[in-house]
Amino acid sequence: MPWKDPELFGRYCMAVGGACLYGLYLFAIRLRSGATITFRDGLLVLANLAGAAASGLILTAVFAGRLVALIPWPTLQDAGLIAFAFGVFGWELLPLLFPKALRWAEGQADRLGGG
Repeated sequence: MPWKDPELFGRYCMAVGGACLYGLYLFAIRLRSGATITFRDGLLVLANLAGAAASGLILTAVFAGRLVALIPWPTLQDAGLIAFAFGVFGWELLPLLFPKALRWAEGQADRLGGG
């Protein structure tokens, strides 16, 4: 349970905070475009915000703890910062991982099935 572990809960909050920053960025881009903001635009921003939060939480749960050990600078070895970055950039970058994950899964299936 993440709420029983303060560090894990903090990571998840940072991921959702990053997703909120991403949603604010999308809304600001829409405002700066000069077009009128419609109800549909608001729903699209909320849908993107929900997707960014979900992807940030998933990436944080899977990768944040492991990536901390790979960072060579001690001042940047903070899983909360990684979670925040996942929240901000995860929704845009997650589709790039799907083909790699599919190839990895197919390789594992071939290796295990063809043994």
